[in-house]
Amino acid sequence: MNSLWVIRCKAAGVHFLCSLVVLSAAAFVLFFEWFPYPYWSLAGGKRLIEIIFMVDLVLGPLLTLLLFDVRKTKLALALDMALIIILQIGAMSYGLYSAFVARPVYLVYEVDRFVVVTAADVDPNDLVKAESDFQQLPRRGIKKIGVRDPQSAKERAASFELALAGKDVSLRPDYWKHFDEASKQQLRQRMRSLAELDARGESEKKLVSDFLKEHKERIDALYYIPVVFRDQVWSVVLVESTLEIAGYLPIDGF
Repeated sequence: MNSLWVIRCKAAGVHFLCSLVVLSAAAFVLFFEWFPYPYWSLAGGKRLIEIIFMVDLVLGPLLTLLLFDVRKTKLALALDMALIIILQIGAMSYGLYSAFVARPVYLVYEVDRFVVVTAADVDPNDLVKAESDFQQLPRRGIKKIGVRDPQSAKERAASFELALAGKDVSLRPDYWKHFDEASKQQLRQRMRSLAELDARGESEKKLVSDFLKEHKERIDALYYIPVVFRDQVWSVVLVESTLEIAGYLPIDGF
């Protein structure tokens, strides 16, 4: 009996290592393509990724530990292992699909903030109303875009009503536009010096100081503006000369 459990543990260990290799490949897609920092935190990807890893690293090896038995016929053992692998692939496929649907697709500049928009936030029926460049959501990476102004009093009133219902222009494809010179000019007027965050308090000063050391930038060359995702607010740090994103800080930018 002891030797049987030793064999089962070895089989479960091999299964665990194989699962870890497969999940490492999935992790590359999750962390570098769909939820690059800080979106795994801002867009709720962290919890989703943890569930995917926990289920797949535990489910398969645990079932192998319970069901692997060298006393079974080769056919019975093969059927057991095939069933375990099918269940594991099904669980991982569902988890990856859920992550794909929840992935952030756009960082939308809207008035005085950036808004993180995920694929799940966008009504597919609204995409046909967008410009041709925005009728398909990005499948990898997060793109920085802007939004246009309402073009009439009627459109302004409709936007106000939809905003009250929780559908801001950042979630409406018919308002999306490229991050053009007009967006850049508006951003330059709204962004604030990173020194203002540094002066807020000791905790903010420490975060800013660590950021400057990591990115090897001068504080007078950097600005910030809030970045919002649902009930979370961080700060996106911008290079003043180019308006390129230098990084993010977990500090409320308002």
